[in-house]
Amino acid sequence: MISTRQAIMVRAWAIFRQTYHYPAVPFRSIGRPCFAWALRRAWAEAREAARLAAIPADVKAARITDLKRALELVPYIEDWRQATAQRQQLEAEINRLAA
Repeated sequence: MISTRQAIMVRAWAIFRQTYHYPAVPFRSIGRPCFAWALRRAWAEAREAARLAAIPADVKAARITDLKRALELVPYIEDWRQATAQRQQLEAEINRLAA
């Protein structure tokens, strides 16, 4: 558990540095609420990774197959904005499950 906490804290600092350009911008001008947001995001990523790790491989494979079938139908959506958004969502979920 300690190593998990340590990894989450390291990830929170990475998110904080990337988002707020720390240390180029001093911490006192950014503030604790921004780091708290980065820490919550790191915990959310860890929970999502644990949730995906708990899904059996055959269920993941079936879901990826269904998503790829849905991805084949995206070009037939009339509104291009909706089609683009749908394609991005499907590809993101495929990438999350495949990782």
